[in-house]
Amino acid sequence: MEIDLSRCEIRTPTGDDLLPLYEMLMDAFPVDRAVFSQMIEKGKRFYTWTPYTLYLDDQVLGNISLIPVRIWLADEKVETVGVASVATPTAYRRKGIAKHLIRHCMNIVDRQNRSCVLFTDLPGLYEQFGFQAIAQAYLAVPAGQMNFAAARFEFRMVETLDEWCLDQMSRLYAEQYPNYNGKVVRDPDYWQLYQMLVDPYPKVRVLFCIEGGQAVGYARLELETDRLLVSEVCCAESALGVAEALLGVAAKFSRQAGLELVTLALPPDHFAWPVLRHHNIEVLPEPAAPGRETFMVRPAAGEPLGPLGRLHWSPADKF
Repeated sequence: MEIDLSRCEIRTPTGDDLLPLYEMLMDAFPVDRAVFSQMIEKGKRFYTWTPYTLYLDDQVLGNISLIPVRIWLADEKVETVGVASVATPTAYRRKGIAKHLIRHCMNIVDRQNRSCVLFTDLPGLYEQFGFQAIAQAYLAVPAGQMNFAAARFEFRMVETLDEWCLDQMSRLYAEQYPNYNGKVVRDPDYWQLYQMLVDPYPKVRVLFCIEGGQAVGYARLELETDRLLVSEVCCAESALGVAEALLGVAAKFSRQAGLELVTLALPPDHFAWPVLRHHNIEVLPEPAAPGRETFMVRPAAGEPLGPLGRLHWSPADKF
């Protein structure tokens, strides 16, 4: 069935009109079904997530969403835009709908003079709109090599985030953790979004390192098919003992789960790397991982890629 895009309308649904959009996104992204079910059940919307949905009358034909994000880049806070939830129902694919929506949103972004970032498994689609793939430093370590002692600390592993968890994480992230390139400025609303994206997923854990009743560091762990992904190790840069302890407990958890490989998706200048070098542990590029998407950047219109080309983006901030 051919689609006459001139008869279609792009608009941002609100209220009850979000329900058919969420249902379409649940079908398009089965792994995110729990998130959208939660959105429907609680009547919530994502943070500053703004959907641009294509309609033919009241029928949803496709969607793309934009999320304004502030990041640290070259020691400055920079405004950028995340692209997410690009989807088309099966019956309407390969009819130019995704390109039509991307073109519409890139015009919006260009008027704002902003850069864009996204994760995708279809990099070729976005290259034609000025996006460039940025290699990410995903390095792997055999779990058995990170057999670090951690006796002086207490640990708490959680699958869902309560108020204590969010308070501790936000304090550490904002006040202790260095401002690496690509670090998102997470305000209270963003932490609520973070919670919404962690709690429904059974394979995500947050590990807290505790001393004197207070968290002194945390790590975000994700159980993958054949490895453990560590997407955040957050503490003070000077607290190398905390970083070492978090890595050691994460590796032990990996082995207990039957996963002998740990992938560290951390910035190239993260303080975890000196910890490993201190123990003479060699890290290598991780073996090919199913489902590892390409990170892409589109500079502001007419601007060079510049420092955006060195951007490292935590999978914990994936849109």
